[in-house]
Amino acid sequence: MNNLDLRQLRYFVAVAEELHFGRAALRLHISQPPLSQQIQALEATLGVRLFERTKHKVEITAAGTQLLKDARALLSEAQKTTTRVKAAEQGQIGTLHIGLNYTSPLSPSLSSALYHFSKQYPDVGLEFHENTSAKQLVGLQNRSLDLCFIWPTLDDLIAPIKLHKISNDALQMVLRSDHPLARRKQITATDLHDYPIFLTARQTRTDFFTALETACKKAGFRPDIRTDIIQMPFILNFIVTGFGVTFLPEFLTRIRPRGVLFRPCAFLSQQVCRMPLALAHRAHDTSPLVQNFVHSIGG
Repeated sequence: MNNLDLRQLRYFVAVAEELHFGRAALRLHISQPPLSQQIQALEATLGVRLFERTKHKVEITAAGTQLLKDARALLSEAQKTTTRVKAAEQGQIGTLHIGLNYTSPLSPSLSSALYHFSKQYPDVGLEFHENTSAKQLVGLQNRSLDLCFIWPTLDDLIAPIKLHKISNDALQMVLRSDHPLARRKQITATDLHDYPIFLTARQTRTDFFTALETACKKAGFRPDIRTDIIQMPFILNFIVTGFGVTFLPEFLTRIRPRGVLFRPCAFLSQQVCRMPLALAHRAHDTSPLVQNFVHSIGG
């Protein structure tokens, strides 16, 4: 069945169902002579007779009966293909590869963003890839990721990516519940002098860290910053050992291990004592899938 013409198949189906060239022509909104010519051309292509014609009736042949079954399936699949192609052009089907760091899945803002996108585009598949924020940005550059959720740093603002802030979570000081500072009604920068502060490496490249370091220097000391542990949930559990303190997003209270206390950071302004979560994508990515995702979160 080489060189089958979908238009000829549609004409054939109309004649086969009507068993009358005149009625089929009316159904197709064409005149009868071109219809007869197209059926003859189709018979010539296939090398078989599809209809037996007399003055009084049109009968479908055995070959025509088989073609009618196959033609209906082919035309149906062609319509589905057309629909899928248009849906792909509009970003309504396909797969998005999304990067997540080890903490962002716990963010209510991220959960909300994914929920609303999935409701709006139920036929788009989401494949998640867990890694550090830094490696996610590499994934954007080498196109193994389409989007990612990161804790942005000052460095990321000049990278060839575009950021859309989806939340700006308050940071709280986290310490063991029986830590000496836990008894203080209000913790000051001076109180941190004798304790290591565990932060992720990315936190040390933010406005928050600049403000923290400045506050400690004004108190007369350089803070003992430890960045050995890269994952916030691990830092949270490490604080249970009582070695020091940390600053983590407030929403992590939902996985607070036993014996850990969250306290507001009173000696820093609320404006800087925050950790924004951002959606990142390539700055000039015109993919309709990516654009739809960005628009769905109000980006």
